[in-house]
Formats: sequence, structure tokens, C-alpha cells
Amino acid sequence: MSRFLRLAALASTLTLLAGCTHAAKLPLLGGLDSTPPPSRKAAMQALKDATPCCNAWADLPYHDTLPSEPRAFQLDKFSPVADIDDDRTHFLTFVLPKYKKPYRVVFQAQPSARRLGSSFLLAPTVTLLNADYKPISSTDVPLCVYINWRPSMSGGFGAVKVDDPDAQYLVVTTSQKQLAATTYWAQSPTSFNDVNMPAASPLSGITQAAPVTRGSFNVAHGPEGTLYLGKMTPAYASAVDNGLCKKPAAGAGLLPEIRHALQNR
Repeated sequence: MSRFLRLAALASTLTLLAGCTHAAKLPLLGGLDSTPPPSRKAAMQALKDATPCCNAWADLPYHDTLPSEPRAFQLDKFSPVADIDDDRTHFLTFVLPKYKKPYRVVFQAQPSARRLGSSFLLAPTVTLLNADYKPISSTDVPLCVYINWRPSMSGGFGAVKVDDPDAQYLVVTTSQKQLAATTYWAQSPTSFNDVNMPAASPLSGITQAAPVTRGSFNVAHGPEGTLYLGKMTPAYASAVDNGLCKKPAAGAGLLPEIRHALQNR
């Protein structure tokens, strides 16, 4: 083989190897972005500085149908902003399915950061509109915390009932009342990963970055974050119906309650 052919073959081989190396590049583990999450203060300032695209319910775009089961939506500083009824807010809009019978729409908010002490939740305000884009009802959805061994099924859960045949559209915003509120959280403020994982779980080997402290506290609400929403499913119904919505009232213990119940039989 001539020297020219050998050099050409070598160049071709190097080109192929370079192409394979490029094709073999993997994203960060889990597709996670290394950029630190925004603080609540930064998120509020970004919302304040944004230029609204819409100033009325009828101006909002209505393209997506309500998911048949919950899926994730991300609101951040790049999301569009509306200024409606004196509320400046990011928004999500959905076309409701043809009404047949009452149903529930579920919402799951996840903390904005791994460390709950410096985290916030996107707390939804839900407005139902008729065919003329006129509000039928508006609800500041209260969130109740449910912790599951599956991280994807842990967070702040809430729901609204659609029981009006005239409801055609659903809009998610965040009202000033929601932004001023908090969600009760009966868990460590140190880390959202303070969940007991089964030994067989691939997540069981995760160790805490800092010592975990116990107790209850309140998580602030913010204008950004990850929100799962869609028609209610049995798994989500269990999370909503068994969530902890506020600090339990102090009592004398279980035995006096059992004794009282037996005496009244």
C-alpha cells in the first residue's frame, strides 16, 4: 500500500473515531441541569420585570387539551407572563374534555430545590372558563403534603372538581394570595430526600449531604416551579386524600381515644 493510501486510511479512521466519540457523549446523569435553582426572591423579581403578553382571559392561547393523567409542566423565567385582574403571573392553559360527569383535576407541586429549607413550591390558582372565556370559578388550591418512597409521588398535592357542564377551559395561574401563603410540611427542612427507601430500591444508597433534623415548618410559595397536573388517577387520589394539610392537633394519645370509643359502644 502506498504511503498516500496509508495516510488516507489513517485520516478516515480518525474521522470515524471522532464521530463515534461525539455520538457517545452522554448527558448529565438523569438529564439534570447543573445550574442552581433560583431563589424565591430572584423568581419574584423576574416575574416583576417581565413584559406581559396578555391582559385578559380571552387573550391567552388555548391549544393543549387537559392531560388524561398527570404529567409535568415547568414554569420558569422564560415562560410567558399575563397580567389579569391585577395579578401578574405565569400561566398554563388547557381545553377541557367534553363534559360527561363530574371529575377531579389533580395538581402536584415539587420543591424548587433539594434542600427544603431554601426551597419554595409553585402553588396553583385554578380558574374555569366558559366557551366565551368568562370565569365560572377561581380556586386557590390548597396543597397537602404526601411523602411516598417513590420521589415522583412525593410533594404537595391538591385537586379541583369540575362539575359544571359549561366549563370549557382551565387556566393555572398563581394569585397574590397564593404567593403570600405557605404549605405546612411535617418533614426535615434539610433535605427533600429524607424518605426511607426500601432496600431493593436503586435510590436506597443515596446518602444525605448534611445531617437531617426533624420537625415541621412551612414552605413558601413562589411563581415558578414544576407542576404535575391532569385528570385524577387512583394513585394520585390516594396521595390527595391522605395528604397532611396542617399540623395535627395535640391530643392525649391513642389509648384514651380507644377507651372513649369503647365506652360509647
